[in-house]
Amino acid sequence: MPVFWWSRPLRVAAVVLVSLTTALTFVRLLEMPIELGYDTALRVRLNDVLYPRLSQVSGAIQALAAFVAVTLAHVERGTARFRPALLAAALALAALLLWLIVVQPANSVFATWTAQSLPDDWQHWRLRWVAGQLGGSVLLSGTLLMLLLTLVAPHRRPRSVS
Repeated sequence: MPVFWWSRPLRVAAVVLVSLTTALTFVRLLEMPIELGYDTALRVRLNDVLYPRLSQVSGAIQALAAFVAVTLAHVERGTARFRPALLAAALALAALLLWLIVVQPANSVFATWTAQSLPDDWQHWRLRWVAGQLGGSVLLSGTLLMLLLTLVAPHRRPRSVS
């Protein structure tokens, strides 16, 4: 397997993108206890004005991070960095899938609410969103750890077992 000249920049790009999406996810968890103290009108306003754009940008970064992690795993086949790269790709894809299945549908429901139409089960949707963000944060932290291992692992090919 040839060594691609762009292997190292790809590893750095993956670390940067996963760091960004991990930070965005973690920040949302940090703001959540404060936001729960907001009145209904302010909460709905934030859902209308701030969060849709934030969700679009962070979702795009997360999708790009997963794509780069998968590409990196493909590039690192046959090297000592393959296993952590493969695990990073799997974790990044799991985090993206969690976002698509749990967080994004909750975001879509939030977008339909007004201060006058907040449903009785709004806390159910909020807890679903929080659980998705928390799970994503854990998965993305693992992704970041595995990607950092690819930066420090030697390039040598693993020894073949005879």
